[in-house]
Amino acid sequence: MSGLVVFLVALPLCLGIAHASGAPLLSGVIAGVIGGIVVGALSGSHISVSGPAAGLTAIILTQLIALDGQYSAFLLCVILAGLLQMLFGCLKLGSFANFVPTNVILGLLVAIGLILMINQLPNLFGLHMATIKQLGLQNFPQVLQYIDVGAAMIGVLSVALILLWDQTPLKKLQLPSALVAVVFAGVLNWLLIQSGSSFAVGNQHLIDLPSLFSSEEKIFYFPDFSYWNNPQIYVGAVTLAVVASLETLLNLEAADKMDPQKRSSPPNRELLAQGIGNTLSGFVGGMPVTSVIVRSSVNATSGSKTKVSTIFHGILLIIAILFLTPLLNVVPLSALAAILLLTGYKLAQPKLFIQLYQKGWKQFLPFIVTIVAILLTDLLIGIMIGLVLSALFILHSNMHSGVKVIHEKHLHGNLTRIELAQNVSFLNRAALLSVLNKIKRHETVVIDASNTVYIDPDLYQVIQEFQQDRAKQQQIDLKLIGFQAHYPELHEDDVIDVDVSTREMQQQLTPELVLQKLKDGNQRFVSQQRLQHNIARQIQITAKYGQHPIAAVLGCMDSRAPTEMLFDVGVGDLFSLRIAGNIAGEKVLGSLEFACKSKGSRLIVVLGHTDCGAVTAACQMHQQQLDVSQAQNTPNIQYVLKPIMSAIDTVKNQMTDDQLGRSFIDAVTMMNVKNNMAYILKHSNVLREMVEKGEVGIVGAIYDVKTGQVDFLE
Repeated sequence: MSGLVVFLVALPLCLGIAHASGAPLLSGVIAGVIGGIVVGALSGSHISVSGPAAGLTAIILTQLIALDGQYSAFLLCVILAGLLQMLFGCLKLGSFANFVPTNVILGLLVAIGLILMINQLPNLFGLHMATIKQLGLQNFPQVLQYIDVGAAMIGVLSVALILLWDQTPLKKLQLPSALVAVVFAGVLNWLLIQSGSSFAVGNQHLIDLPSLFSSEEKIFYFPDFSYWNNPQIYVGAVTLAVVASLETLLNLEAADKMDPQKRSSPPNRELLAQGIGNTLSGFVGGMPVTSVIVRSSVNATSGSKTKVSTIFHGILLIIAILFLTPLLNVVPLSALAAILLLTGYKLAQPKLFIQLYQKGWKQFLPFIVTIVAILLTDLLIGIMIGLVLSALFILHSNMHSGVKVIHEKHLHGNLTRIELAQNVSFLNRAALLSVLNKIKRHETVVIDASNTVYIDPDLYQVIQEFQQDRAKQQQIDLKLIGFQAHYPELHEDDVIDVDVSTREMQQQLTPELVLQKLKDGNQRFVSQQRLQHNIARQIQITAKYGQHPIAAVLGCMDSRAPTEMLFDVGVGDLFSLRIAGNIAGEKVLGSLEFACKSKGSRLIVVLGHTDCGAVTAACQMHQQQLDVSQAQNTPNIQYVLKPIMSAIDTVKNQMTDDQLGRSFIDAVTMMNVKNNMAYILKHSNVLREMVEKGEVGIVGAIYDVKTGQVDFLE
């Protein structure tokens, strides 16, 4: 059944595309037969259907004009194109379509659609293009006199029928609108002929398929190898091979997406099958074939499961050409023009222009240029122009990419970090020069190639010249990282230490400055703009010169509150004390005294957090009037919960609504932080004296586990 439905769609399309291409009508049917039986059998696709394609009409028409209408000479192009496609398949070039930008492909399809519409519009009204060219559009009133009224009437009615068919209840018959239009046009014209009406379409505007059994005219065409030395043959062959292969691969991918079983078709095997099909088609007088999306989509929606439907539709085409020729010859060419006119419109819909325009000029301009270039030249030249323009946009983008500039504010200094992309070439030279020219006197600069796989020698030369000349003259502290893997002669032992906590830096800080640095670090953490810490260098420096942290943080052991990360600091920057409920006991006091008195930390941060398990558990036990010392599963948790109970009592006295809820738990969390700050100052004479003298600061803070934000208590 799928093969039958595909046949009903394919027959008018084979005839129409042959007519639009200026080829013998029988050649379109021959191509349909070969595309169905030969390509269908050899292809690895279960859904794709091959045959003459509307996308090749412009190429065929152009080549026939260049060859003075010699169809036998053109068949030599088809054979050579098929051989080239077989070569493409053997060389495994099936993926080359992935390297053609989508906007160029869309431009190609739109240009084909416009060419179809331009060429078929006269046929819709029973006009010959030769008549229009002879009289010219300036003599338009005279051109109108040559309109065949009957052909025009049937053509316009056919367009209307195709457009309205799917809007009527008759669509349930599952008949293709193109086939309905052909049958309608043939029946209507037959009735006009029988009635002797003046609107009956004359023979010059009818399908003229020769009878295979009784025709005295030349029916079959075969390649004329005497044209082998004509350069146009080889130009046409290359053009056909490239465009047919491109269209096939794109349609093959689309057909795989329509496959209900989502099977994947091998593209190289498809190129080989198409090449064999085109070679054979050229030898027996057929048109070039490609995978075609209209027939493939009909095949998929009709329930096809294997390639048998494709082969069967080819067999039905043979039966049609053998026995249905008299019926087909009463169909006006204007009906075929109606089908092709609407096919062209589908390829060149206005909404496609709007979609590309909305994507910006980098997408829209190559699209438009490809269309105009194809209309003014030919398909191959037009595609090449579109590809060149797309490549220019890519080059322009690369000139302004590949170099990322980050201005970092570290513990005791600022630096400008210039990160190179994974691959940097001469295309990025302008971007690098622009960045280097903005570096100011006395700046600290790091050029980081740690993640770079390839560095073009041109770029390395630019960096060397900057390092040896301007950096020395303007006292710019320039360091290179990651270059030694590419240039072993480069010495990299002098590494920047702006993100390492040293004694000198620690002594210059005040509690207020440390607090601001922690606030800044948390903002970077929240905005996901964390500094790039040189962890290896921090380990090296702290191991050699000892630790000199700037602050001590008493936080909770909750896994969602990693202290160093949420303040965006590195190794050796913080003393981090973590205990459930951030409780300050005697051992914590000893640690804090060591951090501040012995190691010079300038700030103590008592850090609570939202959704704290210890605080929540204490609140629940308090509400249920349970004794924390009676906890069975975790008996030692009482040493954490008891201090929190005092915070609960305070909050309960302050809040009018002491029902257990989010606001109550948050209030207890904050009170617990304040209680622990008071505990530290009350029970440590050392820390209290340091705070009173301004040597050390102490602050409370709440970390929001949902947002990452740390709010410091006033």
